[in-house]
Amino acid sequence: MRPTRSLHLLVAPVLALSACGPDDPSPEVDVPSAPLEGTFAVSSRFEVPATVAAPGPLGDALRLVHSLATDPGTALLDLAEDAGVPAVGELRMVLPDSLEAKLAGWMNAHLEAATAGGVSPHARIVELDGLVRSVLLRWELRSELRIAEGAGGRHEPLALAFDSPAGPIVVPVDATAPVTAGVDVTGTVTWPGGPRGEAVATVGGHAMGIPFGRYALDGLDRLLLSELGVPDVAGALAAAVDCDALAASVAARCAGPLCVGHREALVEICLGGLAEAAARIEDRVTALDFEAIHFERGTAAAIGASLDPPAGATALRDGVWTASIDLGNGAEAATATFTAVR
Repeated sequence: MRPTRSLHLLVAPVLALSACGPDDPSPEVDVPSAPLEGTFAVSSRFEVPATVAAPGPLGDALRLVHSLATDPGTALLDLAEDAGVPAVGELRMVLPDSLEAKLAGWMNAHLEAATAGGVSPHARIVELDGLVRSVLLRWELRSELRIAEGAGGRHEPLALAFDSPAGPIVVPVDATAPVTAGVDVTGTVTWPGGPRGEAVATVGGHAMGIPFGRYALDGLDRLLLSELGVPDVAGALAAAVDCDALAASVAARCAGPLCVGHREALVEICLGGLAEAAARIEDRVTALDFEAIHFERGTAAAIGASLDPPAGATALRDGVWTASIDLGNGAEAATATFTAVR
């Protein structure tokens, strides 16, 4: 008889659950809620994965700097040729193939072995690569969120901030810049655990646009001045690579009885390659335009919000945006966190 009784005990709950079908839904839990209202200073931190950035304009800017860090000799020769530096063609006409094929490798060897102040030129280029990646892939959007009772809110960009060891480098958004503010923004505060539980703020979907590149380049220039003592990318590359020393080193290289020579042509190639690299990096960064930063939804702890006595949130903490950014190659997911104070 025990097996029969056990079967009865297992089946009874199933029958009871089956009675609660579509025609007899379970009662919904009434979650207390209130509007999110007020003016908040918002700080949203974005982390754009390099794999996401790779296909489009942002990836182009990153790859250009990275090519100088991974194979500077080849990059300098190619950049000088693209820039139309006459010495490239002249050198290739007079050098035997056996020497021409070794030029990039000899350039790399010098850039890795030479030192100034205990640091090699190659290490300085790698440092520049890291600073550029930091500015373009990790940044903070500072904005103002205004939500009034009974009206759609507005979320407006105010500044971009970039990390530096000395503290954030803040670049304000120009009042005349072609930015797009998020409009008709809604906000709600709920108490999932009941009126005396923790309050949770939810911000509804909206989008904004910002000409990111012009501010990123300004931030990069300020970061270079702070960290390397140079005002821009051209200055960073010039400080990293001594073209006279590079040319002298490569000109003295030989393969058997054949030596490179042509020191002046090598100086011209080095200077032309560096100038072209700086111009391209700056152009590609400036061209970056985030046409749509789409905040699908934001959730955060609503500090200070209360139902009894009634009180609005004074701050938003531990916020997470479900967001995407159009990097010029279609919308891509981005990791974004935020905080806000009223």
